Amino acid sequence: MRNLVSAEWTKMLPHKGTWMLVWIYPALFFVVLTIAIFAEGKNPDAMTAKGWIDDTTMIWYTPTITLGRYFIAAYFALVFAGEYGWNTWKLVVPHAARWKLVASKYLVALGLLYIAWIATALLSIVMQYVRTAIVGEAVPAGVTFGALLNGHLSLMVLGIAPLLIAATYASLVAVLTRSTLAAFIVSLVLITLDELYGKIVLWLSTFGMEWPAALYRVLPGYHLDNLSSWIRTGAGFQYKLATGTVIACSQTVSLLALAAWIAGLAGLTFFAFRRQDIN
Repeated sequence: MRNLVSAEWTKMLPHKGTWMLVWIYPALFFVVLTIAIFAEGKNPDAMTAKGWIDDTTMIWYTPTITLGRYFIAAYFALVFAGEYGWNTWKLVVPHAARWKLVASKYLVALGLLYIAWIATALLSIVMQYVRTAIVGEAVPAGVTFGALLNGHLSLMVLGIAPLLIAATYASLVAVLTRSTLAAFIVSLVLITLDELYGKIVLWLSTFGMEWPAALYRVLPGYHLDNLSSWIRTGAGFQYKLATGTVIACSQTVSLLALAAWIAGLAGLTFFAFRRQDIN
């Protein structure tokens, strides 16, 4: 397994897709933060410790926004479907267990993304200190190592479920279609459906149609919002339809539902690849 992870790492680390979809994060943040530092004058209002820390945590919102999940899906589509386009599966499949090949792809793709995001978070902290020094402000008293770590870790945890949902969407479709483009397009549709289906259900409920809400209770979209609400505020996300029906689940139910979706999608990816004829 270690050799497979090493080989996958060696292949994907310098790949142009990794530069475009992974290393773009620290590079883009560096440019944006540099421009912001030199464009910003002295702030007449002293920044609070929370505001100071929040400004360094923006990268962790990537998996929680729709555009960020599009980029994640695009990268996993490349990692999984690229082998079919490059016609390299037939070179490695005879020499390793198929589940290990799939697992190594998940591990390396996730590892590269988190390395890029952690590097971006550290860069954001450094640039925030630089900005504070340039404008002549004092670092707020509440900015400590513990406060920074807590602020970043809480948002990192918030993004785990949406990241894995986007990754498993793309990996499964990539294996089924054997096409990077198809995997990305279908993943984009599924991610968009997670985002918009609740609004569709609400609109249909104005016509007295409640049956689409049954599917909304099952799909990942509601459970992503609900789990996020529990983590952020300590209260669940209650979705009230025009008919008066309220959709609400406990934190445990949403956690189990998302775990089932992630495990199911990943399991189907392993199963589909295991049964494929690679030639």
